[in-house]
Amino acid sequence: MTRIDGLIILDTNGKPLITSHFPLHPPSYPSVHIDTYNHALKKARAEAKELEPVIWVQTLVRGGMAGAGLCHLEREGLRYLVPVGQEVNPLFAFSFLDAFLATLKDYLGEVTETSIKDNFDIVYMLIEETLDEGHPMTMETAMLKDIVLPPTLMRKILNVAGVPGIQSPASAPFTAPIPWRRQGVRHTNNEIYFDIEESLDAILDRKGNVLASATWGKINSNSKLTGNPDLLLTFANPDIMSNCAFHPCIRYNKWEKNRSLSFIPPDGRFLLLEYEANAKAQLPLSVKVGLLIEPNGGKFSLMITSRITHHAVEDIVVSMDLGRGATSVSATATGDRRPLGSSIGHGGARRKDESSEGWVGGGTWEFDPNTQMLKWIISSLTATERPASLTGSFVTAEARPTPSPAFNVSFNIPNHCFSGLRVDQLKVLGDVMYKPFKGVRMTAKSGKMEVRW
Repeated sequence: MTRIDGLIILDTNGKPLITSHFPLHPPSYPSVHIDTYNHALKKARAEAKELEPVIWVQTLVRGGMAGAGLCHLEREGLRYLVPVGQEVNPLFAFSFLDAFLATLKDYLGEVTETSIKDNFDIVYMLIEETLDEGHPMTMETAMLKDIVLPPTLMRKILNVAGVPGIQSPASAPFTAPIPWRRQGVRHTNNEIYFDIEESLDAILDRKGNVLASATWGKINSNSKLTGNPDLLLTFANPDIMSNCAFHPCIRYNKWEKNRSLSFIPPDGRFLLLEYEANAKAQLPLSVKVGLLIEPNGGKFSLMITSRITHHAVEDIVVSMDLGRGATSVSATATGDRRPLGSSIGHGGARRKDESSEGWVGGGTWEFDPNTQMLKWIISSLTATERPASLTGSFVTAEARPTPSPAFNVSFNIPNHCFSGLRVDQLKVLGDVMYKPFKGVRMTAKSGKMEVRW
């Protein structure tokens, strides 16, 4: 049966914060993985390379020598290690890590070294409940909160005073008829919100032609409904969604029959659905680039045009790695000049911040000589504006400069959906005596968007 060995959390210096129990391995088993990971990370940094997501570790087990894979992730400076000593698909370990980190965020809010140290007992209990003898078990937050109480101010005061926390007088764990929803849920204001978030992965050539693209979406929900409401969510164009991954609350037979989502929602925030969009998305930006390599330097030019007519493309960031030895950059950004602090409203109308002073055109740029990274930042861009451009040159200590053959582009588009997915209606069924407030919001953003020189 598929299993993983355990979980190790390292701080920013590579020292262990929390290590789960490894009952089937010698006491030195986690230390060997920690040392191997830190050595591999140090070597990768010295060679300016990225660390492989799965590392081979030579380990000592009962009966002789053996090997194991080490899957790892880094989030907010913390490193999460999952040793795998058996023949296991690495995606199994990474999926567990993603689910565990989502649970930690739900419990602690911001997951940092300080928050983990302050809530050590809670984090350790979560590890023990979510990972039972190497098998992921209870991952539903609503169920976990009946077993592991979330941190509260009262619990912290009691812990400091040396008084054990008082267990909630709620019903015994796992006795609710609906596993993902607690019994007796009540809210003063009954409301439910759906956030449709889509991200676009794309590879473009130097002329702006699309070489490959894919659109991924997810529907997050925030439910504050009393009782056990039975919801029916329908879409105007559900065939757009394919390769769907559903929350356990969704009745799959209903989806297979008429492409509608029938479910009793968990209480609070949860991920309802993930999907891949069938519709081919139009790129919101047109990017044209030019690069000329010279001895000890080079020249570059970039031009970005918005293709979206009804919304502004916001928070545009172009990140370029100018290669080892790059020491300085001289560049000029040009574009439509508008008041600093102003933003573009719907229909291209400008909303000016009266307190703003000065003018900006074409955004701003910054260069970090330590990472050799050049960033071009544009607050917003619309189709009615003239293209934003950045032209300049860079100097490097290398006789033959080696800038990265591609650069990344990120952006956000509020109230926009790449695939055109539209919610038709939401019906509230079941034994409820209220009419909830319902809201739908859409957000489109860049995923991994790469432009090749």
